[in-house]
Amino acid sequence: MAAAGRRVAPHINVAAPSSTWIGGDNYGIGKSAADFIANELKCQGNVVEIQGVAGISVTELRTKGFTDGIKKCNGGIKIVASQPADFLPDKGLQVMEAILQGQKKIDAVYTHDDDMAMGVVQAIKAANRDDEMFVTGTGGSKDAMNQIAQGGLYRATFLYNPSMSGSAVSIAKLIAEKKGLSELLEPEVPSRIELPATTVTKENVAAVQNLGY
Repeated sequence: MAAAGRRVAPHINVAAPSSTWIGGDNYGIGKSAADFIANELKCQGNVVEIQGVAGISVTELRTKGFTDGIKKCNGGIKIVASQPADFLPDKGLQVMEAILQGQKKIDAVYTHDDDMAMGVVQAIKAANRDDEMFVTGTGGSKDAMNQIAQGGLYRATFLYNPSMSGSAVSIAKLIAEKKGLSELLEPEVPSRIELPATTVTKENVAAVQNLGY
């Protein structure tokens, strides 16, 4: 997800004669991030959340999925700072710089967008605190995947698969032809298709790097 004029996550409505919505699971992204961070920290630690644009559904869902997900740690993981950075790398840098000054102990940073996370990473490295914490992003950018493959500060991203645009074109063709999905018995395409977010780490990044935007 990005601000106007930059990359836009492809939520696509396909109509004629009926319609199908295809998109990513933003709540699931937050939940996957919570599961990953909780496992890495063994449910103990301080986490910073760098959000997208305040007040929009994508941000709210990614936040809710994360906060719901860490409840399993029974308070062992604390969100010590949560601020929007508008999906912008420069804003991510500025926001993270301020948080680093105010928080003396940070174990992980959950970032709502890979592009924004590049600024977060820059701030952490400039403060010489990259050995203290790790960063997760969202989206599946090539830069993020390259950093994950190298190992170190950038530990994971949650793939908001850009291939859904191509899937939308195929679904539109089926709708126009009044056909359903060949694997289903029903004669129509489902009205909603929500794609799960793959957790991308050093262990599996090579298999999905070709999907990076």
